[in-house]
Amino acid sequence: EAGNVEYKTKLDNTSSHRAIHLATQLQWRLAEGDGHALYIVGVHDNGDVVGISDEEFEHTIDTLENMAQQLDNARIVSIKKRVLHDSERVVAEVRLAQKAPLPQTELRVAVLGDYGAGKSTVLGCLTHGEADDGRGKARLNLMRHQHELESGHTSSITLSTVGFDGDGRVQNYTNNRSAEHIFQRSQHVVTFIDTCGHAKHLKTTARALTGYSPHVFCVVIPADAVEVSTTTREYIQIAAALGMPLMVAVSKMDIADKAGFAALMHELLGTLDAVLPERSKCIVVNVDEHQSLADDMMRMS
Repeated sequence: EAGNVEYKTKLDNTSSHRAIHLATQLQWRLAEGDGHALYIVGVHDNGDVVGISDEEFEHTIDTLENMAQQLDNARIVSIKKRVLHDSERVVAEVRLAQKAPLPQTELRVAVLGDYGAGKSTVLGCLTHGEADDGRGKARLNLMRHQHELESGHTSSITLSTVGFDGDGRVQNYTNNRSAEHIFQRSQHVVTFIDTCGHAKHLKTTARALTGYSPHVFCVVIPADAVEVSTTTREYIQIAAALGMPLMVAVSKMDIADKAGFAALMHELLGTLDAVLPERSKCIVVNVDEHQSLADDMMRMS
């Protein structure tokens, strides 16, 4: 039903499935009330006033608080409780409201690379907080169609999200139900745009680059590649033509041959110097170097 008013005889959060349902219902009421919801407890859906015991009332308030905590952007603002005449049973009006949203920043990253480079696997690991099993398990979280699951290659555009709250804690699909929930709980959001790798899907990738307006290109290259592919070179050239910030992520390091990887990196750096001669390059190989680079970028911004 439309509107921001919800009638409940009582609330008792008895299962995880029930908790998710109740939190979703609260989110709907808040949306209907432009950030405000009213729960009337001790009343049947048809309007009959029946009241509840004090113990049931306490359980109901606890459940409402848990629902608000699950959404992470709502709180109880007032409780008006009254005792029914000739009875010890109570009814109450409980008002909830959304918290004032934090100022939010979003970074959109287009993830590009040749087919088989491991783009979807890398993103599956980042957004779901789990390592791949070596057989592509992580990429299953992003694939949408049966033929993608069968071939292991994406033919469509998939968006995935990672956020960071005000204290720097990671918000991903491990501790959130959906991208919407990640956005609600995050002060800083990174949206990854997973593109197609195969040349026959280049038009689909081009639509993603123009339609989603990414801020950064991330080109993924597998460490076991024998050379920098033509497709990878083309993506680097597109980044240069558009003046787009570019980073290169190396995947499949666990199966790389040391000599072959050294030759690949030499060729990659030569390609970057040739296509982007005016840009400085920085090689990051561990967390400390990553943190140092991030600090330098913040000082320059």
